[in-house]
Amino acid sequence: MSDSGISGAKYGALTLVCIRSVARLSKLTKGLAGERLKRKVKIGLVAAVAMASTLVAVSSPDYFFTAAGNYPGAAQTFPNAINPEQIAGYYLQPGGGTFGYVQTGRSFTTAQPSGSVDSYLFGINGAGLAAGGYCASGASVCGNLYGNHGYTYDYRTGATTTIDYPGAATTVAYGINHAGVIVGGFCDQGTNGCPLDLFLGSSHAFMDDNGVFTQLDFPGANETTAFGVNNAGTVAGTYEINGTTTTVHAFIYKKGQYTDINYPGANWSEAQGINDRGVVVGYYQDANLVVYGFMYSRGQFAQISVFGNSTAVSGINDRNELVGTWTNPKGMNAPFKAIVLIRAPQN
Repeated sequence: MSDSGISGAKYGALTLVCIRSVARLSKLTKGLAGERLKRKVKIGLVAAVAMASTLVAVSSPDYFFTAAGNYPGAAQTFPNAINPEQIAGYYLQPGGGTFGYVQTGRSFTTAQPSGSVDSYLFGINGAGLAAGGYCASGASVCGNLYGNHGYTYDYRTGATTTIDYPGAATTVAYGINHAGVIVGGFCDQGTNGCPLDLFLGSSHAFMDDNGVFTQLDFPGANETTAFGVNNAGTVAGTYEINGTTTTVHAFIYKKGQYTDINYPGANWSEAQGINDRGVVVGYYQDANLVVYGFMYSRGQFAQISVFGNSTAVSGINDRNELVGTWTNPKGMNAPFKAIVLIRAPQN
């Protein structure tokens, strides 16, 4: 893969753990699978053509898929972010409750803020500083990826720092870049549907640059959530417009401009991460209510789909390595990591 972005992909057998209606996404929990994925299957990259529904296939690089790692003793493990050396996410305990973690090699570290009852991590930068959300003890609503406070976790020191948007009812953090700039979402006081979760959009997105908060709202949207940010300050996220029908689309925010990047023909799409090459990852639902992963760069989309199954791509690093979740042929959830293969020179 060149530094220009994405030009296609080869992917292993993957299936999504989440199925969403146009209005909301319901989360399924289907056990644990620890097997390794070593099979490569080619799919095409498609480019959206302005003012038309035609999709144009282009060439593709190669990925090698393997298990991202299951947290020891966990019922399920969800990798959400990746840097060159580590993976961050959350795991579900057999008796209930979710906890954020950082994986380094085969080692796992729980990243649970003091006094919290549930937590998750969704972003991690190159220095091992991760961002996520947690529910404090006594919170009225808590659960899978719910939170009423954002926080950072420093892998080097074990320190956690709470993040709350000034005056907000609830705050969650998702993405973080190498400079420590954090993005996420917050809910206004008295807003229904808070605390937040990954699939219930926040009232507003935000950017936190060393304690200086900026509110972000996709024009005309009822809800906006920022999930990723790169070193250039480009933000990837999702917005929702509630009208006669519900619109849920992915977007990017760059230099004060918002751009809709809904996958062509999709019912809805969620952008989950962005790297310094400007490559965005996420997933979408097609007209047949099937969910697939996607990559986006410079107007081109790569559909991540194998054997007619579905995929959730949650994170990408600057090497274009991916993490996410899939459901194997037995219907069991498992985490994956995708590594870019270097092609041999062609004679």
